[in-house]
Amino acid sequence: MEPGQQVAIWLHDQAAKLFLGLPDRHPVSRWLVYGTVLPIQTPIGVWLDVKFVEERRAGGKQKDIHYGGKRIHYNVGPAPCLIRWDYVITAQNVKEIPKDTRPAPGLYL
Repeated sequence: MEPGQQVAIWLHDQAAKLFLGLPDRHPVSRWLVYGTVLPIQTPIGVWLDVKFVEERRAGGKQKDIHYGGKRIHYNVGPAPCLIRWDYVITAQNVKEIPKDTRPAPGLYL
């Protein structure tokens, strides 16, 4: 990842809860961190200027997130955060904040 690059990073459920300080009893969800890569090098992760963290809870009749799922946005402060590599499921290069943040065809990092 290059400094200035905008990325969408999908996190493991337990890692996202730890990152946000949520209790273990919080519902299992899908998690996305959106932000810009900062010019700080570290072997254990990537530094991001985090714009938001999105939680996607399952909902509707089907247990699939795409059917009536609830989306919740969390703000993180201060915005510069280290996202550890062991928290990451996958990362995607994006040009702007996506209206639909589902994984899509594109450049995966």
